[in-house]
Amino acid sequence: MPKTATNPYRLERTVTPVHYAIDLTVDIANFAFKGRQSVRIKAASAFGSITLHALDLRIQRAELSTASGPLKASRIAFDKDKETVTLVFPRTVRPSEARELALEYTGELNDKMHGFYRTRYTVDGATRWGAATQFEATDARRCFPCWDEPDLKATFDITLRVPKQLTALSNMPVKSQRVSGELKAVSYRTTPVMPTYLVCFVVADLVYVAGRDKNGVPIRIYTTPGKEKQARFALEVGKHALTYFADWFGIPYSLPKMDMVALPDFASGAMENWGLVTYRETALLVDPDNSSVQARQRVAEVIDHELAHQWFGNLVTMEWWTDLWLNEGFASYMGPKAVHDQFPEWDIWGQFIATEYLGALRDDALRNTHPIEIDVKNPHEIREIFDGITYSKGASVNRMLEHYLSEPVLRKGLNVYLKKYAYGNARTVDLWSVLEQVSGKPVRRLMAAYTRQEGFPVVEVAETEGSRGRGLDLRQSRFIFDGGSDARGLSWSVPVAVRTERQGEVATLLDATTGTIAFKTAPGWIKVNPGQSGFYRVRYAEELLGPLSEALRSGRLEAIDMLGVLDDAAALCRAGRLPVTLLLDLVGSCARQLDYNVWLTLAGILGEIESLIEGQGLAEHRLANFARTLFGPASARMGWSASPSDDHLSLMLRPLLLSRMGHYADAGTVAEARERFAGHLKGRPIDPTLRTTVYGIVSETGGQAEHERLVELYRASDLQEEKVRILRALTRTREVSAVRASLKLALSADVRKQDTFIVLSGFGVNPRGRAIAWEFIRSRWAELSRRFGGGNVGLLSRIIEGAVSSFVDPSEISAAEAFLRQHPVRGTERSVKQAIETARSTSRWARRDGDTVYAWLGAYATADERSVSRRTQTAGA
Repeated sequence: MPKTATNPYRLERTVTPVHYAIDLTVDIANFAFKGRQSVRIKAASAFGSITLHALDLRIQRAELSTASGPLKASRIAFDKDKETVTLVFPRTVRPSEARELALEYTGELNDKMHGFYRTRYTVDGATRWGAATQFEATDARRCFPCWDEPDLKATFDITLRVPKQLTALSNMPVKSQRVSGELKAVSYRTTPVMPTYLVCFVVADLVYVAGRDKNGVPIRIYTTPGKEKQARFALEVGKHALTYFADWFGIPYSLPKMDMVALPDFASGAMENWGLVTYRETALLVDPDNSSVQARQRVAEVIDHELAHQWFGNLVTMEWWTDLWLNEGFASYMGPKAVHDQFPEWDIWGQFIATEYLGALRDDALRNTHPIEIDVKNPHEIREIFDGITYSKGASVNRMLEHYLSEPVLRKGLNVYLKKYAYGNARTVDLWSVLEQVSGKPVRRLMAAYTRQEGFPVVEVAETEGSRGRGLDLRQSRFIFDGGSDARGLSWSVPVAVRTERQGEVATLLDATTGTIAFKTAPGWIKVNPGQSGFYRVRYAEELLGPLSEALRSGRLEAIDMLGVLDDAAALCRAGRLPVTLLLDLVGSCARQLDYNVWLTLAGILGEIESLIEGQGLAEHRLANFARTLFGPASARMGWSASPSDDHLSLMLRPLLLSRMGHYADAGTVAEARERFAGHLKGRPIDPTLRTTVYGIVSETGGQAEHERLVELYRASDLQEEKVRILRALTRTREVSAVRASLKLALSADVRKQDTFIVLSGFGVNPRGRAIAWEFIRSRWAELSRRFGGGNVGLLSRIIEGAVSSFVDPSEISAAEAFLRQHPVRGTERSVKQAIETARSTSRWARRDGDTVYAWLGAYATADERSVSRRTQTAGA
């Protein structure tokens, strides 16, 4: 898709790159670099100028070699908005005489965590600096002038000139190394053809652990000195994943090595640079003595996601960012497969449903959602789509596609697709075409609506009885959180499956607004969308909901089906399409559960119910009583201490239950947490898996003194995982002085830039700190915009979403909307709209059902209520 009037940000295809030879001298002491490069080009027609991307670079020389001699650029013109530079030559050049473009330039090792940036770390207590790159989506242009679009692939020869004592890494193995004075020149083997956003350099004082996968591919995990022990788990995961994906796809890994690097400063979780994957420390390192089981799982998930990209994204790249989901949706779908293969006891697909799948349904229920395939033009629009729709909805519809085709058929189809487009580019339609050829099924008809339309359907199900026996009437429409309808009447081809009590499973493809399913005999209770395989919600008629609710209460539903019923009910209540009392009854029937994913869903639903009665002291008191009766039995069974028989999910369930019991003011839980914290300060370490829970309870039930102790622990630790869990705990405080101190800390030099959002967004779900946090954000808006604008705008979007989406009071929502409208930051537009829409949805729900919730909670009134005010005061109000 070359530049057109509809997308002036795309480059013309008159001159395109074939091969880059890049030579960079990295001056870490002065946070600068200088570059020399030659680019072998090809020309489709005669030209008098070349336009390519460049941003924050100063070009000293631009010269074109031709068959008739060199041509120096007569003018070098930058376009800041389009992030390009145009080189104008003194005459027209014929296609046959164009050879190479030589450039010399300088740039800054910036502090933006995008482009070529500096990173700070410590060795033996001394501060040191390194440099690293983050080029996706459009930031290679900050490091070297280039054709920075995914379909303009080329090969690369890289040379890095760096301080001789430092390690220098790039995508390929080292070809040669030569020391001259205080610098060493490291040259690397030529890359395969690849897009600019996958090029990578890392320069720092690094050490590594090494191994090989079963196919002999060398793997190294790099860390700063002293953290080698923390890299061993990642090495084992990486060895498994590379082997697994090569076998699953039937295609060997393409490069001669795989390096993975833990970077102290890193904006996102990780980046799949071909052959040199970069990570936040929390996404790659596991401390055997101080990491939790949750952190260990997270590391495995991130590594497997990034290594899946070596095929989906690197070997075959989307043609343009419109099809970003071909990278991220498939990596998010394939990653759990590798995790499950290595750690089947983790029930990773159950966790996928409870987090990614349900999260995608929530995101996509907003009017301000977007299609998976969305037309994007400029870097700001591109950055906005690295979101839950692209990742989690993309993965969820891929899972639905697998259920429709079967895994063997999908696997064969993906093998054909990857081989056909290897080292090239593809679009979504190309994938559908291959899968249709392999499967013989109408893949495009099924999937197009899920990727080209925003939103998803709710299938309404009612019982019917006619001359042919009993059955179900089905009706689909778009589901929207505000309860309204879609003016366009969107519809989908919905793979509807039904699990029945007496007749097993039946299925149909609902490809019209209405449809039917027939049963031979009375089916008993029915569960539509068993295993949550389809991307849709279900609304049952009253005559069907009763038997299904009883099946849930009696434990006859599988855990995934239970959480599906619960979350559908919560969403329908929010939309005003189901009585909130029915939801509360369903939640109350789950006290005997011991499944982690069901409890995770229940905790989320209770958090939503809290929002409906926010500020009503008596109602909050009764809700806490109800919550303790819900979480209490399971929490008592689990206790505080791990047992040798505990499996992975039991180890994750214990802190979840204890955290909720502490939040809902269970006296025994709070006392035990405070006692364990006191022991921790005296040298009796808390089990790492319980630290987040203990820190959070102590922060929530304590005051300024507890805040200060937590900050002391934060400053004393060099484990980033520990720092992050303390930051999260700080946001639970109810003490005004501690709220203000935490916010100040978030913008201090003690907190890395990538972690600031944890505090600023985290207070959004804390009614006692929300108003103070939002006022702080408003007062520091100019600073935040500078810190997180441009390449880091995703972090600013997360701050906005966290701080604003939990507002309930209509006047606060309107004030926030007005402020954000008056102080726009490019690249946050959709996040602002989604945050405001979410807040208004909760506000409407509270006005509609708040009194009903209060009345239902009357059964949990207690004799001590005289000391509880009818309404509570929020901090800063």
